Amino acid sequence: MMKAAMALLMISVIALLSAGCQSEANKQNAAGVTLGNRGYPDRLKNAIEDFDLAIQRDSQFTLAYYNRAQAYFGLEQYEEAIKDYDQAIGLDSESVLLYTKRGEVYFALGQYERALQDHEQAIRLDSQFAPAYYNRGGAYFKLGQRDQAIQDYQRAVSLYRRFVSPGYRGCDFYDDLKQYQPAIKDCRSLSRLDPGFAKAFGERGLASFEQGQYLQAIRDYDVAIRLDSNRELYNNRGLAYKGLGKFDEAFQDFETAIGRRAGFAPAYYNRGMLLYELEEYQYAAETFSRAIASDPLYADAYAQRALAYTLLVKDKLVKLDIDRAVELGVDRVELEADIQELKEKR
Repeated sequence: MMKAAMALLMISVIALLSAGCQSEANKQNAAGVTLGNRGYPDRLKNAIEDFDLAIQRDSQFTLAYYNRAQAYFGLEQYEEAIKDYDQAIGLDSESVLLYTKRGEVYFALGQYERALQDHEQAIRLDSQFAPAYYNRGGAYFKLGQRDQAIQDYQRAVSLYRRFVSPGYRGCDFYDDLKQYQPAIKDCRSLSRLDPGFAKAFGERGLASFEQGQYLQAIRDYDVAIRLDSNRELYNNRGLAYKGLGKFDEAFQDFETAIGRRAGFAPAYYNRGMLLYELEEYQYAAETFSRAIASDPLYADAYAQRALAYTLLVKDKLVKLDIDRAVELGVDRVELEADIQELKEKR
């Protein structure tokens, strides 16, 4: 009877000690979360010390391994992050978030096949988890599998629309297991993948444009521009609008591509071509001149300005532009034939 009572007492003491260790581990983890979410390198190093203590007090504390991995990731200590994610996954092999995050570290290391495997596992565990599709798309893109990348990006966007907003940021350290559930992204991975996302849609937009599928090209450029509103994307979408005969929209996109600082020769050239087709030859010639000012080696701009000058009966300027265009590689016979044809019509 005495032995049974002693055994029960020992079990109670062990349970109390275990609860106390867990309580201390939770406190250390929470302290690390507070530091980690501030994002500064020195804070992340201090956060790691707290997560170390949390793990020392509870070696089965999955969330502390996760948070320490996040801190290592923020410090670009990727191998250490992988080790902690391995530990966390060993403790919780059904966590979609853990596979997704480890995949992001493999991506940062340039190990795209392994990243792909982790995101595929996450998708197997939860087919509605948008970040896994988004990140798998990034891995596919790096592996040169553009169509698969775009399919995954589209799936991610349909599941979680805020991924198309480049302004969303939010680093993830947690002090509550319940917070595993939201479809979240951390600030480093989102900012890293956005350019690939934009480029994938931009390239498909270009392919659609070259096949004369202007409406599909515009749709792809719309997505790309929401992520990365650079001049080239606006310029290319302007060409697609022009292909549809939507000249006002095309003109606006060329204007946006030129921007306040100007200096983007292709947009000037394309705006000049639009004005030329609208028979606004004087404005077209002026716009070609701006393209040339931005890029003095822009051979096509000299050639097209020569055509505009021909219709404006400025033959001396025509000759100068022909000579310069030929110097830069334009075929003289073909260009002079085009000019002669215009002279006969004026």
